[in-house]
Amino acid sequence: MLVQELISTVVPVLLPQDTGAKALRLMNEFHLTHLPLVVDNKYTYLVEEDQVLDWEDPDQLLETAPPGPLRPAVPEGAHFYEALKVFYDFKLSALPVISREGEYLGVITRENLLAALAMYNGVKEPGGVVVLEMEPRDYSLSEIARIAESNEVTLLSVNTLTNPATAKLEVVLKTNRQEMQGLIATFERFNYTIKYMFSEEQEEDLLKKNYDLLMNYISM
Repeated sequence: MLVQELISTVVPVLLPQDTGAKALRLMNEFHLTHLPLVVDNKYTYLVEEDQVLDWEDPDQLLETAPPGPLRPAVPEGAHFYEALKVFYDFKLSALPVISREGEYLGVITRENLLAALAMYNGVKEPGGVVVLEMEPRDYSLSEIARIAESNEVTLLSVNTLTNPATAKLEVVLKTNRQEMQGLIATFERFNYTIKYMFSEEQEEDLLKKNYDLLMNYISM
């Protein structure tokens, strides 16, 4: 997915003639802490909430204030993973998107980016999650996929993370199956360490158990 597909059309821009008070009001209205300053359809920098709150006069015009140091942006043809990295690096609430000619096209909000990330990771799809822990040198996606396939399990997404405390690799598998005992048994047979396992079926079983207990209590 390209960033141009995530552009919000409702988030306003700030103009040089706007005041700091107006900038804060718009940020509050749209639940953001950043808004782009645009001049002649060119993105100049991000106005930060903390920056404006430090002003002595909130009615000061943006054009008379010192320009902010924050100027992150992504080109329209970039993959949304690039936007995700910039969001993380700069701790943003909104990220401007620019054309190849440098023209301002709009912003990506944190909510839009999280929605895209959730879609790519199969969060909305029913199924379970298995987290494996291993030494980085032991990681083999082809073997993990083969084990899943042998249990007729489809991997909807695979994510990896190196734990800084242990230097071990955590491999997060989102599957299309709620019942995963067979998959877990196969992983253990191949000497994989199962760090966590989450299943919607477990939640359903817990709800059913609590319901049965309640019905038994009422019948007493």
